[in-house]
Amino acid sequence: MPNLRKLLGNDETVWVYLDGRAEWDVFAVMAAEEGFSFGELPADKWTAGHVVAVHSDGRLGHLPLFIWCMSFVGGGAGVRKLDLRKYIEGAGDCNCESAHFRMRMYTGRSSV
Repeated sequence: MPNLRKLLGNDETVWVYLDGRAEWDVFAVMAAEEGFSFGELPADKWTAGHVVAVHSDGRLGHLPLFIWCMSFVGGGAGVRKLDLRKYIEGAGDCNCESAHFRMRMYTGRSSV
């Protein structure tokens, strides 16, 4: 059975991409069973998200999608980014190579 501690490996923090509600539900069960938490919030009050930072000390935190998307630009952040679906399916490589979201920077200027 997959678990978050194995997913972390020796890393201090990993960012986990969750494609939808099904992945969130699996993630939430794994996290609660392994003692991970969003601060003092009980597991039944957790809110689904697309990207969660998983820390080796058991803390979880939602990652803003802007930060997630920007981490793939210009070399990216130094945090390992993983796709939970690939991990659950047992793929040898579960690293995220793209953000899975299209983004467009709003500059306040008209594009017309």
